[in-house]
Amino acid sequence: MGRPNEYAGDMRWGWECPRCDADVSVARDPGSETFHWVCPTEDCPSIGFGFASRRRARLALREYREAYQNIYR
Repeated sequence: MGRPNEYAGDMRWGWECPRCDADVSVARDPGSETFHWVCPTEDCPSIGFGFASRRRARLALREYREAYQNIYR
């Protein structure tokens, strides 16, 4: 992942799934006390989990989106 001081974007709004563009939110897992995001679309396999903070989860979601979009360029 990127630098720790990297801008994570506007934390107030949701983000889009890298694969299907559905709105994705970051949530805290009470069992492990880490953060995760899951695409709400049933047939989309996108998921990210085990992040130490909400900010890191959003950065990872953004990086995944950028990498996925660059696959077909």
